[in-house]
Amino acid sequence: MAPFSHLQDIPVDWSAKTGKDRYDTLPPAAGQARLPSAFLSRTRLLDRLLGVPKRLHLLCAPGGYGKTALLSDCMGRQSPGRRRCWLSLNGQPTSLARFCERLAGKLRMQLPGCGTTHGLAVATLDALEASRETICLVLDDYPEEADVELDAWIDHLLTRSPARVQLWVSCRRRPAWRLSSLQLEGELLELGADDLAFTHDEFDGLANLLGAATTEAFRDGIWQRTLGWCAGSRLLLDDQGGGRPGALSLRDYLGSELLSRLGEDERTILIRLAHLPRVSAELCAQLWPELDGGNVFRDRLLPQALLRPMDNQGTWWRLLPAVAAALQPELNAAELGRLRVHSCRFLWDAGFADEAVEMALCADQADTAANYMDRMHPDWLFTDQHLATWLDWRTRLPISLLEGTPFLIYLNAQALLSSWRLDEARQCIARIGNLLPQPTATRNRRTLANWQALYGTLQGLEGNAEGAREHCHSALEHLDVRDWQSAYLCYSTLARVAMAAGEGDKAHNLLHTALELARRQGCLASEVLIDTDRIRLMILNGELDEAHALLDECFQLVAEEGGEHSLLLGRLHLLRGELALLGGDLDASEIALRRGEDHARECADPFILHARIGLSEVAACRGDYQQAGQHLREIERRMQCARVHADCYASTIAQQNLRVLARQEAWEQMLPQLRTLEQQARAELPPLHAPSLPQRIQLLQALALRGTGDLSEAEKELRALSQSCERLRFAGLLAEAGVALRQVEQELGWSCPEPREIRQPVPFSLLAKWATPPVASPGSVTRLHPGKQDVLTTREFSVLELLAEGLSNMEISERLYISLNTVKAHTIRINHKLGVKRRTQAVMRARVLGMLA
Repeated sequence: MAPFSHLQDIPVDWSAKTGKDRYDTLPPAAGQARLPSAFLSRTRLLDRLLGVPKRLHLLCAPGGYGKTALLSDCMGRQSPGRRRCWLSLNGQPTSLARFCERLAGKLRMQLPGCGTTHGLAVATLDALEASRETICLVLDDYPEEADVELDAWIDHLLTRSPARVQLWVSCRRRPAWRLSSLQLEGELLELGADDLAFTHDEFDGLANLLGAATTEAFRDGIWQRTLGWCAGSRLLLDDQGGGRPGALSLRDYLGSELLSRLGEDERTILIRLAHLPRVSAELCAQLWPELDGGNVFRDRLLPQALLRPMDNQGTWWRLLPAVAAALQPELNAAELGRLRVHSCRFLWDAGFADEAVEMALCADQADTAANYMDRMHPDWLFTDQHLATWLDWRTRLPISLLEGTPFLIYLNAQALLSSWRLDEARQCIARIGNLLPQPTATRNRRTLANWQALYGTLQGLEGNAEGAREHCHSALEHLDVRDWQSAYLCYSTLARVAMAAGEGDKAHNLLHTALELARRQGCLASEVLIDTDRIRLMILNGELDEAHALLDECFQLVAEEGGEHSLLLGRLHLLRGELALLGGDLDASEIALRRGEDHARECADPFILHARIGLSEVAACRGDYQQAGQHLREIERRMQCARVHADCYASTIAQQNLRVLARQEAWEQMLPQLRTLEQQARAELPPLHAPSLPQRIQLLQALALRGTGDLSEAEKELRALSQSCERLRFAGLLAEAGVALRQVEQELGWSCPEPREIRQPVPFSLLAKWATPPVASPGSVTRLHPGKQDVLTTREFSVLELLAEGLSNMEISERLYISLNTVKAHTIRINHKLGVKRRTQAVMRARVLGMLA
């Protein structure tokens, strides 16, 4: 049947007239619902609803989204002379005749005697059209299964009748009216559940209005369970002791407002949906074919059941957590076990591996869970919050199943290495060695190569550079093409070892090899993780513009991919926070670091360490040394609770603690700790996530020596540090060392006839108070153009050299592994700095100035 065809089947001539104006003047309000106590008026919605008059204002959402209260608030704000009429339909079907009688009674219409529904309907329409004033007609809780004739009458009123009626409707399912026509004519304003849900600010406003003396954690917990659902928020926030507990009130509410409106089969399905992590019409059809589950879900539960979409296509949904928790006790244990067993297979087939494993574990089907885990892709660990999920599974499976196959051992080792749980990772990797030798030479060689990839990574994390290089290079010689993930792991480890060892060029090449491998495999997670290491290298080399550009590209890649990607977003926000700190924007840095911390916490990423290190530095820059120390004590506790190996965090926390002391000029207190820390740093490779740590410790030691009056030793340390940073191309540290060295030389009374060109330390640097312009980047090419001095960064000079070779922007992009937009941005800056307008002029100018041969 064509849409709305039933409207044409009703033999009613709505344009017929039966008389003149037959109603009395209306009072200012008629039947308006009473606003609840402690009512929160929502300006953002009132502005939309009252801003521009519309023929139809439609509020369509499940129960509890504040539709009635919002309509009442709107009616109370109408102009005094406008007529208002309120009909509460309570979601119950009503006939057209009964509707017209109620409407006539509310409006005090004096209608002629009408013996038929047709006559009554025409008379009512006639009266509305004869009115010279606008009537605001509210239909509150319009029924899902409305009378066909009533739908047709209202549709005519909206789309064909000249009556001055503004219709305000709340409902749980969109009515069968020609809404698309109204929308095209600009006469429809529709608000759905997403619009009507509380914003976080409104949620906080409601909590304050209710006088809820709650902790921030308590409020956050309710917000996560209700996600802006108005009724649930109010009931749970109002749980203040002495009265009925909010959870019980919520169950009562759901019983009267949700379950009572459903049939027995619909309630049966809904109660079972409360135990599933996601649902769809297809899943319901597979699980409950005897109840016509697919159609029940689509036609009855979606409009009623407080479900939230989990994708943009409207395929997968989940119950609000607060609703699911309230309904779960309704299902007995035996039924729940059967539901979990059946649903895990369907979830796996639909591609939701983590949820299938979780269902199997909850159903005590450990063998099934391990079987699913054995079939997962290694990159699965680095998407969404899966690293935390896998670590949780490790606590719930016996070791015989958890590491029952070579591939499961490999995945466990990957998870443990990524979590910096090195002692457990060593034990796990050793179990792969126990599988050798394999039955054939090929399988033996492949197993050994994968073992070496993992063991080489472990060696790098433990600070053994030679061991890491030996095993990773050996693994790369023997890995099968199918084991690209292990090859990627080797390249990544070797690159980070090279960064920590000060081999910048080698690190650059290895990172690009890993990047190309990830791209060819179509693996976004691996690509972005390598890009975070590239950004780290750019920061070390002082290429901050390039780091910003690549960081923006990574955010865009993750956004285009969709999904949660907590681990990736956490790493990216941490880098954004570090770059903001280097730029002197403490507020932006704190915001980004806290976002990164939230994501890292969700997925158990040990890089949460850098969130707290950064927040400690922000607090210290503001002079809040107590808070700076608190951040460090908290992250040390987190690392220990997460069983992170001390080599991965202890020296980093100690170095930051010394920076806080340095800002307080506690030099005497610092020196003994610095000597111990420096000895440890010389003995082994620094943590792979903090490659410049030894140089930072050396800078602090030099400052402490100066602070205690030992200028001669301080000068030696700073000179050695400057040479080391210049060799390693650690531009930011080189700038700080240069400023400190110049200061110490002046204090020693040494004459400096020609001041060295040194780069300006970043704002809030420990050396910022000693810095003086002019500044230039060490190792960069400095040239004059009329009226100012500008500097080409290392990356800009690389682009200039390739321009001189005649390469196109695209070719430069491919050669340097940067985006086309980044190349264009570099060429614009090069032209500006050289005082020219075109690339050919830039090359000629550079040759005249001696910058190019």
